[in-house]
Amino acid sequence: MLQKGFLLNNRYEIIEKIGSGGMSDVYKAKCKMLNRFVAIKVLKDEFRQDDNFVTKFRVEAQSAASLSHQNIVNIYDVGQDQNVYYIVMELVEGITLKEYIKEKGILSSKETIALSMQIASGMEHAHNNHIIHRDIKPQNIIISDGKIAKVTDFGIARAASSATISAANVAGSVHYISPEQARGGYTDEKSDLYSLGITMYEMATGKVPFEGDNNVSVALSHLQDDIKKPSEVNPEIASSLEDVIIKLTQKKTDLRYDSTSDLIEDLRKALNAPEGDFVKIDSVPDKDTIFMSEEEVKQLRNVSLKDMDDFFEDEVEEKKETSQSDKLIERLIVGSGIILALLLVSVITFFAVNRLQERFIPEEIVVPSVEGYSEEEASRRLANLNLILNVDSYQYSEEVEEGLIIVQSPEEGTIVNEEAIVNVIVSQGIQRFRVPSVTDLRFNDAERLVIEQNLKPERELQYSDTVPMGVVMEQYPQAGEWLRKDETVVIVVSNGREPIYTTVPDVRGETEATARNMLESNNLEVGNVSQVESQTYPEGTVVSQTVSGGEEVEEGYVIDIVVSLGYTQYYEERILIQNVLEDDLDYALIKIELHQDGEVTTIFEEQNVFESDFPLTITVEGKEGGGTIYLYRDGEHYESWPIYFSPQGSDSDSDYLEVIDEG
Repeated sequence: MLQKGFLLNNRYEIIEKIGSGGMSDVYKAKCKMLNRFVAIKVLKDEFRQDDNFVTKFRVEAQSAASLSHQNIVNIYDVGQDQNVYYIVMELVEGITLKEYIKEKGILSSKETIALSMQIASGMEHAHNNHIIHRDIKPQNIIISDGKIAKVTDFGIARAASSATISAANVAGSVHYISPEQARGGYTDEKSDLYSLGITMYEMATGKVPFEGDNNVSVALSHLQDDIKKPSEVNPEIASSLEDVIIKLTQKKTDLRYDSTSDLIEDLRKALNAPEGDFVKIDSVPDKDTIFMSEEEVKQLRNVSLKDMDDFFEDEVEEKKETSQSDKLIERLIVGSGIILALLLVSVITFFAVNRLQERFIPEEIVVPSVEGYSEEEASRRLANLNLILNVDSYQYSEEVEEGLIIVQSPEEGTIVNEEAIVNVIVSQGIQRFRVPSVTDLRFNDAERLVIEQNLKPERELQYSDTVPMGVVMEQYPQAGEWLRKDETVVIVVSNGREPIYTTVPDVRGETEATARNMLESNNLEVGNVSQVESQTYPEGTVVSQTVSGGEEVEEGYVIDIVVSLGYTQYYEERILIQNVLEDDLDYALIKIELHQDGEVTTIFEEQNVFESDFPLTITVEGKEGGGTIYLYRDGEHYESWPIYFSPQGSDSDSDYLEVIDEG
């Protein structure tokens, strides 16, 4: 089981497991290359070990990948990542037809016909491309959220049918299997039509026509038992729909529809005339001669003497007027004649049956292997055994040389009757894809064209003085050449002009104007200029730069500089604030500020001050020069005192403020 986040073939990221079947597990994934969600079927372990099955699986899936139709779940990719074999398919949001029937029970005739037309349309497209599904059933049909029916697993069923699969894996299909499939005979488009008929039966009645204790009994019912009319299960079914289902589910292929196109035509009529009588259902033709079976011959040979005596006694009673001795003689003569007659009939019947078997029962032949042979060689090899070669399709193959047979059905060792058809798929060799012309395109467009051709783009950057950045300059191989799938096309993309590097000068200590000239002389740009106080650098000179002097940078690089504002000297003074409370006040809200050069600094945050807290000792820091101390009591300005800051200290005094001499 693949874990969430696993990257399949470095392209498909596994998101979650969304289903599981007999052959495979199904995951929702995201294609990193095309940025879309997909469904991925991954073969289970028991099938990965079977090289023969894996080969057939890949060939059939690649064949089905050629189908593109709105009623078919499209296959995007078939691949292998180490020992993981997978198929990438269109992700359809919806539920299977099986689940849909389970939810709704019996579908109306109108809905059954509408869905059947969609399913048949997808089948018609496949059949026109010589691809047979071989496992049409509600579980392989998805009903999207928009009520669009899509058939899935085209081509996969054929691979499964030619491999060794346990009964558990095919149990889901036995209820929809055609009689010719049940007996292991030749299957074609009409087998799909029978399975569709059973599927339509289930849509119209809510159940399948045959149930049994095991798979074998259900398969035998398809071979031998008549299907109960849908109207006996659902009296509301339209008569024309019932006629279509009855014709589709005939035991003999000759009595079914000749093609899916004919079926679609009748379904259209049924949609417009539900009770119309237009479906032509042929009956089994009468036969002039009925041949005796081997069992009947055996019964005839085993007639007992007692049976003859009984017959003899019956004859005697018819002649009661003869004498006893005459009766005895007569009985012996008649009995002897009957015995001789029966012996003669047995002998004649024995030879006649053997002659009839020789004439009418086909010879059984073991199918030889023709895989790896040319068409001509395979045809001659099969003709020698009175078998017929039929080329089912021509497909590309990475392993099998062009003109040779990739796979056959039935496979080697299968026992068939003479004149049986052996279907084969012939290799067209390795599929190659034409390299598109991508020069002068933007890289994104060039990449898309290469991917659409099933090739792998690889970007290579080069400097150019003439080609704009991001535009394709060259490509390797050249346009028009042919490559195998996933081979690399190198796309050379312009990276713009090649950069020229210069040395950054050290402009610290230089004036702003000088620093600008030095930087611009080296083809550099001056960016943001900020200011900061500095004790080291005089006012108006550069304190720092974003790139240190001596470093190599690309011409045109932007350098930010910081210019000195000089240094402001601050002086501290300690002051005493005497009691500013009235006699009737125990406390008050006190706030003290320093006002200097238009700036206000709070030196005592507003708080309750009690009489016992006075005098207040406060440290004040200010620039050289004068200032004013403001005192606020209960939110109102109460008093102001001048103060002077200098290296020598301040001499400001008043009734309430005293500057403490630290000297």
